[in-house]
Amino acid sequence: MMKLRTLTASLLISTCLAGPTIAQESSTLDAEIAAIDSQITEVDATIARYDGGLIRMLAESRREALLLLRTIVEARQEAEAAGATIDVTVPAVEPNPERAEQLLGEMAAQQQRVEAAEREAASAGGLIQAVALSRVETEKLTLAQLQMAYLQARYGIAFPVTPQAVAPSTPSQDAPSPAATATADGDEGTAALSWADPAYPNIDYSLAPFEQAHNEGDRISGWWVIDEERAAIDDSPSVVAINYSAYDARSFSGITALLAQCREGETSIVFVQDDYLMSAIRRNSFDINYRIDDAPAQSTRWNELTSNKGAGLFGTASEGFLRDLYDAEDFFIRLTDGNGRRHDAEFDLAGIQDAIEAVAGACGWSTLDLSRDDYRAIQTMLNAGGFDAGTPDGVWGNGSRNAMRAFQEQNGLAPTGAPDRATLEALGIQTSD
Repeated sequence: MMKLRTLTASLLISTCLAGPTIAQESSTLDAEIAAIDSQITEVDATIARYDGGLIRMLAESRREALLLLRTIVEARQEAEAAGATIDVTVPAVEPNPERAEQLLGEMAAQQQRVEAAEREAASAGGLIQAVALSRVETEKLTLAQLQMAYLQARYGIAFPVTPQAVAPSTPSQDAPSPAATATADGDEGTAALSWADPAYPNIDYSLAPFEQAHNEGDRISGWWVIDEERAAIDDSPSVVAINYSAYDARSFSGITALLAQCREGETSIVFVQDDYLMSAIRRNSFDINYRIDDAPAQSTRWNELTSNKGAGLFGTASEGFLRDLYDAEDFFIRLTDGNGRRHDAEFDLAGIQDAIEAVAGACGWSTLDLSRDDYRAIQTMLNAGGFDAGTPDGVWGNGSRNAMRAFQEQNGLAPTGAPDRATLEALGIQTSD
């Protein structure tokens, strides 16, 4: 069991490089303190670069370790210089000389890992570089902990090194949200509507779908109405986001809309319109031409809906399509039915990021286009923070999802299990494309 005992500085610590004379030892201690000060300066610069996240947390842990290490070494130096005894009270355990010698070798090997991690971070870019930087900080923290473990084994000093991670504070329930305090500059009638999204004052929120959405408790973002429920069959998250920018109150045969959905774990994007579609012979899909903003038009095929009123893209393919729409402003789509008739629609995508984030969160995928190397790097980062994602292999399975959920819950985020943008930013990774 660990115990508290008072040790004199002359017995507390002696550097492994100490020479036969006091002058030599003082010089060695000066060098040790200078080396520690250099590490503290470097870690302070790292902390200053991050407002929060795992990298900052690791750096702060390393700084605490280095400050404690410096205090002990400085106490020894002052005692030697004054020829006096300075009492320092710290937790203590029994010395273990054999373990101390073993740790010297481990420290040398760890220094090599630090240098390898720094080379990897210097040669990487984007998300991989951000995660590589977290690995650098993890390796440096490990090195600082090994330094303390060496002192513990050689002199019987136990160092507390890792502070508890603290989840970021959440806004007070009594504080008004930005949406509640914002003032729209658009039409007075629209601005007066309690359900109007103040971020988009030019949208006519007096349209029937928006009032109905408000009455049913749905969320409104730009042109999107976002309905979030639970699937009746398995209680899984269910999200239907509908874009009403092509809504025509004069149409009595149906609406024209764009839908982004997560139903029972499957993602889809669906185009519906107000006309009956003639099926293609021996095919259950329609030709689709579409254009995102000013990009060149693309051609593909979407599955026919059983209602004969539209077409949709389902599964993994729809996830990629929604990622392409994430930062877009306009979307044009042309559906050609079995008779060769064209059905065109154009959608203003204002508010789409909230819609896609809701769908992605419910179905457990990231709105970022992540490679297997990216997933492997994120797994490594979670492990470094104490969230067990298993062996980093780039496969985002149940172990990775559970580790991510644990991190999200600790940081006050929606526990989707997916590496979404908000979560990666909480990890200290900048997600701008």
